[in-house]
Amino acid sequence: MGPLILALDDSVATVALDRPDNGNRIDAEMSDALSDACRLIVVDDRLRLVIITANGDVFSIDESADGTSGTSISAVAALAIPVLVAMNGDATGTGLELALAADLRICVPSARFGFPGLQQGMVPQNGGTQRLPRLVGPAWARDMLLTRRMVDANEALAIGLVNRVSDDIKGMSAEIAAQITGGSPIGARYAKEAVNKGLDLTLEQGLGLEADLNVILQSTSDRVEGLKSFLEKRGPEFTGA
Repeated sequence: MGPLILALDDSVATVALDRPDNGNRIDAEMSDALSDACRLIVVDDRLRLVIITANGDVFSIDESADGTSGTSISAVAALAIPVLVAMNGDATGTGLELALAADLRICVPSARFGFPGLQQGMVPQNGGTQRLPRLVGPAWARDMLLTRRMVDANEALAIGLVNRVSDDIKGMSAEIAAQITGGSPIGARYAKEAVNKGLDLTLEQGLGLEADLNVILQSTSDRVEGLKSFLEKRGPEFTGA
């Protein structure tokens, strides 16, 4: 039995961390399995969304920061298609770094989040110090990192650490999946690229990137289908081409 379960269902790949006995800790074995899953996802052209979740009562708790998970977390962040993390419980340390590598995050009301590593004289080594301030701002990032306090679901929603909170994260995941996969897959990839790359550009450069991506998008079959379906007052049938 492996450390995670990968399920491919038409346009959605679901990755479930499956080591509830150790808090779904992202150790070397879990990290390797996650990297392998990402490689399979990359070569499957049918996929339009990745959902990462976990089995058990927590998403992933890990107070260490040994850096062994950097490759797999980077692989998640590098996926061209949108990534949704559905957290069924607490996410700490490396587990929270994994969640930060995604595009969208949802959680149950009981979930809590934090970086307790400073108590052991360690700081995040898998992007936590960089992705957290880009997401919630430097003030909140310093608060979480320096005080080591746990942030509950309501506060996480208020500061932008998570996008939505729900008692039914499976239902919420399905709802978000339907919204994303119902749109243009190429458009979704370009929107993700524009936002991610734009964070490191000036506003003028970012506007140029947005314009360039739109020019490319105009030449796709999906753009033609989008216009045609609108004029014919029907739902679009995107092919990703």
